[in-house]
Amino acid sequence: MIRTFLSVFLSILLLCAPAQATDSETVEKIYQEIYHAWNNHNADKLFAYYSKSFITGDGISKDEYRELTEKLWETYPDIKIENQKKTIRSQDSYATISGIDFFYGTSAEENNDLKKSGILNAISQGQTFLQKYGKNWKIESDHINFELVTVYYGNAKQYLDEHQIYFSSPEQVKADDQYSATLYFILPENIKATATINKELIQKPGDASPEESFQIIKDHKLERLFQANTNNHNELVSATIILSKGIIEPKLDGILYISKRVNVLAAITKEEPGQIVTKSFAASSETKEKK
Repeated sequence: MIRTFLSVFLSILLLCAPAQATDSETVEKIYQEIYHAWNNHNADKLFAYYSKSFITGDGISKDEYRELTEKLWETYPDIKIENQKKTIRSQDSYATISGIDFFYGTSAEENNDLKKSGILNAISQGQTFLQKYGKNWKIESDHINFELVTVYYGNAKQYLDEHQIYFSSPEQVKADDQYSATLYFILPENIKATATINKELIQKPGDASPEESFQIIKDHKLERLFQANTNNHNELVSATIILSKGIIEPKLDGILYISKRVNVLAAITKEEPGQIVTKSFAASSETKEKK
């Protein structure tokens, strides 16, 4: 009887006690604050959530990452990020957030020929890794599995939406392996396209962009073969398409830029064959000295 009364009493106390937020709930709240800071282009508030030792899965440091983010905000002053799906795992002092983010923005500058701004649409899928320091959570790193960016000027979007232009490349390759990136076109007869496909390493800001060499599209296809690097750098494959409308006097109708991430898997190093030691190095040295 006494045990029953104590059990009921303790249950009442637990119900009346203020609920303690779990780590997952705390991380969820922090992440909402991070999204708010990002969408308000508040770099000081945003990067206060990043640890000093933060580094991306591409090897970009916190300062370099901030520089890239501020450059993106400058190029697309109204850019926003929207999270569509998110899961949080937390254990002890560590947490991982997996999610899909969408980006939308309009370029600050117009294309000189079309007198139109560029419209950016992007999707990114990956993980963010956090660590707890005392009561504070800090972002330590991230890893992006999939990333696709499109920027279009003029009427280029309609050809993409109607699947008249399609860009294909692998999401991951092994280091030093060959892979192809391909543009497919199913355009009306009065639409002509010139295009180029290039690749570059995903590295810190300031790295040189690849030279572009445009080709007139024939046989509805443009394909390039690439060799993955051996330096464990992820790569960015990009295509630029210029569309002209008209048969007799064609006029510029739109420009389309597409880029896709290619994650490069580190090459497996072959182990050197082992040797059985019958006499130690020290012993052999002593023998030589005596001689």
